[in-house]
Amino acid sequence: MCLITISKQCVIGAVIALCSCSANPWIEPPLQTSKGYPVPQPDTAIVLPAAHGAHPEYAIEWWYWVGHLEAVESGEAFGFQSTVFRIAGDPSTNVSRFGSAVSFGEQQLFMSHAALSEVSQQRYRSVERVNREGWQARSAQGKLDLRATPIRAHERADGVSFEMDFKLPDTTQVQLELTPLKPIVSFGQRGLSRKGADPAAVSLYWTYTRLQVAGRIIRQGVVTEVEGLAWQDHEIASSQLGADLVGWDWTAIQLDDGTEVKAYRLRTKDGGSDPWSAVYWIDEAAQVRGVYADQFKWQEDDYWISPQTGLRYPTSVSIEATDPRDGQRKVYRLRPLLDAQEFTGNRSGNPYWEGACQVLDGAGRKIGRAYLELAGYGGGLASELR
Repeated sequence: MCLITISKQCVIGAVIALCSCSANPWIEPPLQTSKGYPVPQPDTAIVLPAAHGAHPEYAIEWWYWVGHLEAVESGEAFGFQSTVFRIAGDPSTNVSRFGSAVSFGEQQLFMSHAALSEVSQQRYRSVERVNREGWQARSAQGKLDLRATPIRAHERADGVSFEMDFKLPDTTQVQLELTPLKPIVSFGQRGLSRKGADPAAVSLYWTYTRLQVAGRIIRQGVVTEVEGLAWQDHEIASSQLGADLVGWDWTAIQLDDGTEVKAYRLRTKDGGSDPWSAVYWIDEAAQVRGVYADQFKWQEDDYWISPQTGLRYPTSVSIEATDPRDGQRKVYRLRPLLDAQEFTGNRSGNPYWEGACQVLDGAGRKIGRAYLELAGYGGGLASELR
């Protein structure tokens, strides 16, 4: 069970909920990785809006949005994903991933993933782009001002909300305004989210678990006004996975009662779950509490086999855990709103399944909605993130 503290350290306009779970021992992170990247340190102050900007000295960071939308007039249902990865050059060799000599922190690589799930039509479309830092890809430091073709995101003039948009290859456009309904939260022990026993496998993990969304989807010149809810992550690390890990199953759940659940299973080479796997509950006041792997069950209920990659994904799962807020045993059954929501990773070489789901309780009643991410089933992911 998590011990919760509330901190207002160097925060502008937000209260940060910090969760430190007492079930696992504290592991002091090193200052640097073996390649010379800095490692995130505990008790890092979160300063807004600077926290939303780029941190180019770290090996990898990503900005991530997912959500469920409905057409204002027709009620047509959609899901969306928008993710930008920033990957730094190697400081130990002074060579970028493009093979040219660089100074530390230069020649950043940006990778963009965007997808739209048209639930009513059972259709999924996605786009992936890879760009060197420059005209097609950049991210400001000090605030959210991000461009990585075909995704753009920036803070609005009110200093509270955001705009994010992307385009698909068939000219479909998704244009959204996102307003946080809760303060930003931080996960893990002393503000560090651990991914295995490797001391360097930690990240700074900052999240808006519930954002109000308004915007439009433009298809073949026809504008559909939409509204809904979104989830926004920003994660910063220099080593994302421990040596024994091959991937993860992860979900962001937004319940109809106004609370959220983040759950993930870090998969080991032998098919088990790493002890640092966790379930977190975020209540209406943005208080965070959680449990680790020995206190919850992640069950695979059904599978989908991709006709494109041949990979087998557990797209229907059940998560069962005792909620530390009330001591009650909770069951969350995730069911995909359409099966074919695989991001094939044609450019990155790492396919994964990322899809919109409905959430049912143990009795089969609908209690919320979620996004489910299933990564590492094609192999090769672990080496990319160490």
